[in-house]
Amino acid sequence: VEVDVRRSADGVPMLLHDRWLLRTTGRPMRLEWVDAARASRLRLRGGGTVPTFAEALAALGPTLKIAIDVKDAGAGDAVIAEVRNQGLGERALFWSQHERAVRTAVASAPDLETSLLRDTRNPAELRQFLADATTFGARGISAHWSQVGPDLADRCREAGIRLYAWCKRPSIEPEKARLLHGVVTDWPGAARELVDAGFTPGA
Repeated sequence: VEVDVRRSADGVPMLLHDRWLLRTTGRPMRLEWVDAARASRLRLRGGGTVPTFAEALAALGPTLKIAIDVKDAGAGDAVIAEVRNQGLGERALFWSQHERAVRTAVASAPDLETSLLRDTRNPAELRQFLADATTFGARGISAHWSQVGPDLADRCREAGIRLYAWCKRPSIEPEKARLLHGVVTDWPGAARELVDAGFTPGA
């Protein structure tokens, strides 16, 4: 599973994609302005309340892995501390688009697989992306779906970097999926079909 994490005003990591709470709770404020106790009482539009990262890890179950997209550049230490607290280091992937968060994870949790996220759309941006991932010490990247191809897969393999991508449509092209170590999707049924058909990550 893949989740997005940001910190509350008192530094508690919580599950939230947006910086603002408006879309999900109707409240025109940022999570960073509210402490965790108050944020946990806010009602989500679809039902329930804003969960903490700790609650999400506790609900993970015995076999699933979790990819943690750290949206808050300064949340790395708090995220890693909670992963450690629940003994899930072997099942957690640390992802972020922020250099600070990636470097924090690489330095303080070298056992975690840490990946740099970036939407690159041309060759020059892609070259810089791979160079930055290597410089920061990342062991993986998550690239824009349009950039996934044999050339990128070869370059990642040569650099010892795992390749992930987010497919934003329900149809996942098998020829692209075979180049990846993992696919992020809002349609898990489509991904399950690939697995059932013999999809081998990173093949």
